[in-house]
Amino acid sequence: MIAQNAVKNGASIIQRYGRLAISTLRLTRLVLRENLAFSKRSRVQHRSQQAPQGHGRQKRPRQSTSALCTVRPLLFVTSWSLFSSKSSKKEDPTVVKMAEEAVKTLSETIQHADQLFDENNFQEAYDLLQKYPAQDTYEIKWRLARVTYSLSKPSPSPRKEELIREAFRYAEEALKLNENDFASHKWYSILLDAKSGLDGIKERVTQLENVKKHMLRAVEFNPNDPTSWYILGQFYYGLADLPWYQRKIVSTIFATPPTGTYEEALECFEKAEATKPNFYSMNHLMMAKTYQALKQTDKAKEFMTLAANVTVLNEDDKQCKEEATKLLKKM
Repeated sequence: MIAQNAVKNGASIIQRYGRLAISTLRLTRLVLRENLAFSKRSRVQHRSQQAPQGHGRQKRPRQSTSALCTVRPLLFVTSWSLFSSKSSKKEDPTVVKMAEEAVKTLSETIQHADQLFDENNFQEAYDLLQKYPAQDTYEIKWRLARVTYSLSKPSPSPRKEELIREAFRYAEEALKLNENDFASHKWYSILLDAKSGLDGIKERVTQLENVKKHMLRAVEFNPNDPTSWYILGQFYYGLADLPWYQRKIVSTIFATPPTGTYEEALECFEKAEATKPNFYSMNHLMMAKTYQALKQTDKAKEFMTLAANVTVLNEDDKQCKEEATKLLKKM
């Protein structure tokens, strides 16, 4: 499965945001208490300064700089509060508890979903993510894109096209929610290519530059994610291995057609393997095919053997084993 071992940093991000929100609430309450105490002191000081001074006009006490400094931070802090100004005026343990539980619930949901995904329980992971109440959450959206795409993998699948298009919608929504994370760009790239493939060769070729752009962004945001390197390698390999009629289509669509070489593909596959050895059976297969295209027979046979002997845990492993076994017999 593509990206089944992707770095799982979503939970820690959500937890950090949760801690920030809770700390902000506590700081707001602290400033409120300090302002209240200051107001009391100011009233006492004001009364003492208002002692009778004859029938002449009394001077108005000048507000100290410290008073302004005490009040102004409150305005800044409350602007970061998750709640209305009315609720900030009164301590409410229930509000704090609800915030903590919301963060905990999301964190537990994504951790459980990731575990199910890694164990190839894709339908269970899908059902779990669908039950989460806040469906417009970024960490939920990109995981839905990933697991829905995985559900489309078994071939033949009567719902294959439907699932790919559904997964692409999730990927689009995730990218809109967060353009600064590798996962949104990676899954948008993967699913844009898969979806455009359903729309014909011309559409798939037309989207080549977009696919490449988003995959490069994924690698830029997280160079330690092996599956991003694998997909980028697939992109270069696909361009290098294009049949003549597809090359003709590419040349008619682009003034300067996108290019890719086997050497570029191999570099990406090797980076993926160096980042996390044995992370994905298909990476071994693609390394073998690329070495074979570069006439490095010994290396090709080495990785083809690894691919043919993979333990089958999912649909990708099954396809890898079948293809590698056939190719190994011809070597």
